[in-house]
Amino acid sequence: MATGEATGIAIVGCGYVADYYRQCLGLHDGVLRLTGVWDHDPARLTAFSSCWGDRAYRSMDDLLDDRSCALVVNLTTPESHAEVTAQAIAAGRHVYSEKPLGMTLAEAERMRAAAREAGVRLSAAPCNVLGESAQTAWSAVRRGAVGRVALAYAELDDGMIHRADYRSWISRSGRPWPARGEFETGCTFEHAGYAITVFAAMFGPVRRVTAFSSLLIADKRTDPPLPHPAPDFSVGCLEFDGGVVARITNSIVAPYDHRMRIIGEDGTLEIKEPWDYASPVRLRKAAQGRLGRLMERRFGGALASRIAPVRATPFRGGRGKPTMDFMRGVAELASAVASGRNPRLDEDFAVHVTEVTEMLQHPERFERPATVRSSFAPIAPMDWAG
Repeated sequence: MATGEATGIAIVGCGYVADYYRQCLGLHDGVLRLTGVWDHDPARLTAFSSCWGDRAYRSMDDLLDDRSCALVVNLTTPESHAEVTAQAIAAGRHVYSEKPLGMTLAEAERMRAAAREAGVRLSAAPCNVLGESAQTAWSAVRRGAVGRVALAYAELDDGMIHRADYRSWISRSGRPWPARGEFETGCTFEHAGYAITVFAAMFGPVRRVTAFSSLLIADKRTDPPLPHPAPDFSVGCLEFDGGVVARITNSIVAPYDHRMRIIGEDGTLEIKEPWDYASPVRLRKAAQGRLGRLMERRFGGALASRIAPVRATPFRGGRGKPTMDFMRGVAELASAVASGRNPRLDEDFAVHVTEVTEMLQHPERFERPATVRSSFAPIAPMDWAG
């Protein structure tokens, strides 16, 4: 494909999240071109293709026989990611996979090895690190807005979802939120990447993980009951190459709280919602003197000032629209392949995020603290982020 030509992509998996990706496709005209969609469930495939007016492939083989498709967007269930990704790689396609890349480090490493042998590129969600909010915080860190960073916190608590009215959560093409799959995959595999990717981009590879996870509420009120519910709480401390330490908490038990905080010697950067590209980044200076300590105890610190965003986001969610551009990671991969550069969220980065996530959800599989084997090259900020 020549530089400047839109990359042909095909979506595999037409479930709940596929509608969010499809809603964001129009933001990348001239970069991405949808060649068609496929799902092994005929009802899902018909509903999705009818809703969006997209071509429906007759089979996965039909999709892979279409040479206008250069990149497969794998939006199948997490347990199917490895199989579908391997099939696309074997057919010579680049792949962008929904998170997680694999359910184990071993799965992720096998896919990376297959991609390299086939001479194709592999990338994985989440892509929120490419969003305006994360890039603004990262820019502030680089220019020393909070001094030397020592610590970072991420709360990824989603509220008690099994008590919520999730059965009414229906996507644009009519797909219900996949409760059983979410509860069995686990909130850590579903959500930890939103924090790991941001912190790893800023601070480099994770070297050690000390983690704990637990299934606190086994009965999620599903019918029939879940045979293998995943841990619904995890907490881990991550030690990065550069000496920064981060604490990441995941749960679907504690009240909704998605705060991210980056703590330096001179102050703290705060992001209220890392899933929202327009979420403001605020700076609180470190408490000094009696008045500063009093404000910290009573109000959480000095009055926060808003950091000017590196650019105004062209993407605004709300009214049924997602709050993040799900297709930005796909567009980043396509642009990198077209220009011959290394993708920001490359296969090494995807493997690293998978390994750390597995350590958080399944600490019993590793020594404590667990030494992280994988690594990745430094990631460049977005070109518009300075």
